[in-house]
Amino acid sequence: MKAININNRMSAGHLRGVDPGRINELTRTLPTPFMILRTDRIRENLRRLRQTLPRVEVFYAVKSNNHPDIIRTLAEENCSFDISSVRELEETLDCGVRVENTIHTNPIKSPPEFDGAVKLGAPIFVADNISEIEKFSAYGDKTGLLLRFRTEHGSAAVDLSYKFGAEIDDIPAMLDRIIELGIPFRGFCFHVGSQCTSTHQYVASIKIAAKLIKLAESKGLRVEILDIGGGFPIKYTREIPPIEKFGTAISKALDEKIDPAIRIICEPGRFICGEAVTLFSSVIGKSVRDGLKWYYLDDGLYGSFSGRLFDGCIYQVLTNRNTKWEKAVLAGPTCDSFDVIYRDCLMPPLDIGDVLMFPAMGAYCSVSASGFNGLGRTQVVTVDW
Repeated sequence: MKAININNRMSAGHLRGVDPGRINELTRTLPTPFMILRTDRIRENLRRLRQTLPRVEVFYAVKSNNHPDIIRTLAEENCSFDISSVRELEETLDCGVRVENTIHTNPIKSPPEFDGAVKLGAPIFVADNISEIEKFSAYGDKTGLLLRFRTEHGSAAVDLSYKFGAEIDDIPAMLDRIIELGIPFRGFCFHVGSQCTSTHQYVASIKIAAKLIKLAESKGLRVEILDIGGGFPIKYTREIPPIEKFGTAISKALDEKIDPAIRIICEPGRFICGEAVTLFSSVIGKSVRDGLKWYYLDDGLYGSFSGRLFDGCIYQVLTNRNTKWEKAVLAGPTCDSFDVIYRDCLMPPLDIGDVLMFPAMGAYCSVSASGFNGLGRTQVVTVDW
């Protein structure tokens, strides 16, 4: 991978609309590492998704980035929220969100977790197996259930059906158990996987959902909701199809296969917050090892670059240097040799104190960062540019 000169990116991509003077001022006044969160991009991404999927209600996946300013910004836009734990539900409610505008989509819940979410008023939950379905019997009519089915794995960076989703052949017995226990059934859900770059999985899953809806209705169950999950991709270093392509394919499949009376929802995370955050990190050390230049940064795999591990993301590197390019290693600040961000990156010569920028680091970075070595988590500065 090759770093890109910042002056070539200021008018387009993740940095469009940003005055270079503002960037220079921030790097002069704030100690690195820090992240810039642009709430204007949060709003823009939400509105764009709504325009391309007019039939679909957006429930932002809080797990992707739970920063309060993101939640508050989306709440101002009348967005709803997908939560995975009592803690995420509490964080969302603390930002002024009404509990009826949330959905709890974690398919496996401990009894205390389930109890806590029900006590807070969470209205809809997800299950994908008989054992989980039976937990609902303790709550009477206080909870609504969505049954999650497994999808085929294709172009997604993270296969979420590896861990979750009922086999299609097992669903008839699950529906029978739901009827037997008298659990309030609300519908079906699926998730094609994170950073999915093909429309095929969405269309194929909607077709399966249509068959399952007919099956449920044949058993006397009313289907109110179809949750089509998230997974909408953003650009890192490779080109991806525009969201409008996904919207066209998904909308066509929904119109053809799903009754217009059924409520359709989605759970985007990365698409909403990913491109809204840029990391600024400084070179704090350098050396030559085995003939390669090594640059040590003040953020790394145990911090904001955790997405390199969990998502396999390749984040673009921006620099204001534009001289001779050579292979280099970028490493994090901890004392662990595992903490290496890029092992083969084309970089210009850097000095200690030089600042690098890493755009599109809003999703699954801060939330999965740790405080290893006592270094703490990277500061987030919110702007509305």
